[in-house]
Amino acid sequence: MKELKFEVAYIPKEIKQTKQQVCVLVDVLRATTAMVTMLDKGCSEIVLTMDEKETMEACQEFNEDGTLVCAEDVFGNVSEHAQFSPSLISIHPMEIKDRRVVLRTTNGTLAGITLWNSGIEHILVGSMQNAQAVMDKAVSTAIENDCSVTIVCAGRENGEIAALDDAYTAGVLLKYGTEAAFSHNRVPLLKDSAKMSSHLLSVYSDAAQAFEDSGSGETMRNIQCEGDIAICAQENVSTTAPILYVTTDGNFVVKNTNEVIAL
Repeated sequence: MKELKFEVAYIPKEIKQTKQQVCVLVDVLRATTAMVTMLDKGCSEIVLTMDEKETMEACQEFNEDGTLVCAEDVFGNVSEHAQFSPSLISIHPMEIKDRRVVLRTTNGTLAGITLWNSGIEHILVGSMQNAQAVMDKAVSTAIENDCSVTIVCAGRENGEIAALDDAYTAGVLLKYGTEAAFSHNRVPLLKDSAKMSSHLLSVYSDAAQAFEDSGSGETMRNIQCEGDIAICAQENVSTTAPILYVTTDGNFVVKNTNEVIAL
């Protein structure tokens, strides 16, 4: 059987820009979990931005069609220019069905934009909540394009340092990735970076414990969002496998894969 290679980039700048690959972006606390949750609630599309105020001011359509803004400040609290933050507790009561959401977070949105600007064309959005679904899609896409799978962790401090919660989540995703590879008659080949994340699964009893132990977990406690930890640790509660792509007018958009029209 042919091999299918899996790697992990612990921060976005570790990505190899010269090879074709399917990337699964992870910012489990909280950006990618928030994206999956919003799409599951019926959000029509998520527009990633580095500056929510500038994006809203530049697009008259967004101001006229009920587009909502989900953004956080440097401390993780809701931005002054947003209706709600990427806290899963904050998202839950929001009426977002059939509405566009402009999203900015400290690390996750930056990581997604960085990946696309690095020349990566196949970018999926992963979390604990959609672990199996996103890795099934990643593996099938990699086989179709005869390439490898790389899980890309958003990291912390604007993607400058690794994050334990993302690294642990990468290990969970790899578990489902290897299962998917075997189901497609491929032998999964885990490179050293992937083995490192996989070994984390034996260090912690579950995702919640790993997240509690992480710097991101500490941030959640500091901003009174500890409830987000348990929500983000839920495994396989979603079958959504979102894709990130760029529209003809230059917007970085995240949508359900089954809703994206071939570009």
